[in-house]
Amino acid sequence: MKVVKFHMLLLPRMKLAALAAGLLLFSANHLSAQVNGFHVKIELIPESAAAEARKPFWVGLLFRLDEGWHIYWQNPGDAGEPPRVQWELPPGFTSGPILWPQPVRLGTGSVIDYGYENQVLLMTPIDPSASWAASSTPAISADVKYIVCREMCIPGKAHLALSSPSSAQQATEWRQLFEQTRAQLPGPAPKAWKLSARIDKGKDRDNDHFILSVRTESRVRAATFFPLEPGQIENSAAQSFAPTANGFRLSLKKSDLLAKPITTLKGLLVLGPGRAFEIAVPVAPR
Repeated sequence: MKVVKFHMLLLPRMKLAALAAGLLLFSANHLSAQVNGFHVKIELIPESAAAEARKPFWVGLLFRLDEGWHIYWQNPGDAGEPPRVQWELPPGFTSGPILWPQPVRLGTGSVIDYGYENQVLLMTPIDPSASWAASSTPAISADVKYIVCREMCIPGKAHLALSSPSSAQQATEWRQLFEQTRAQLPGPAPKAWKLSARIDKGKDRDNDHFILSVRTESRVRAATFFPLEPGQIENSAAQSFAPTANGFRLSLKKSDLLAKPITTLKGLLVLGPGRAFEIAVPVAPR
């Protein structure tokens, strides 16, 4: 196995907003099944060792992170950038979007990020060409740009080839990883839920809050909101959870950077492991 070598640059987390262009400086010129970067190992794996001809199949970028290090969700929060992927596919093949598992809140104090620690699989569907015979693993590769952070951040870029399992045991382990990841993917909010949102105007503009109210059919003990759009809420502000007789309320501090009113609050409501729901709630005018 070839190991891709990286140039390393340590950056304070607060300087990452302008980093996207800088990622071009961190290059990997060798194609590998697995990359050992700084504090992260990345591998491009298939869900199944034997895909069926003319049927879509799944591949995934598997990130294994050193303890205390993290990568970012699609909305990274106050700092960072999510992984970016450019696929290289056989003629006639097409790729779908990354499916993002439910994230966690990361950091303390005035900087809060959204992302993943330890290990995460970012799944993508691949639609093969009608002429593909599925006699062998297709020649799929990916250019991946990412940032891995702790107190400091390291940008990197890797060029990965689709792996083949080395044994029946590894094939089973990979299949189980995809199954476990699917259980962490957000789903639609239950049809029985009733959601509403309004703005609670504080004494001054800096104290305005979104009040998200959810009527449910069962008791909810905790909930966390992850915004899909950056700059709508203050990520570092505490989210005040209040149970009600038939659901709960979340108070979310409006971002000081939000210049224009928003009409819809979009994001994930996470009630616990494997209980993440996509919501898009109209915001009632004041």
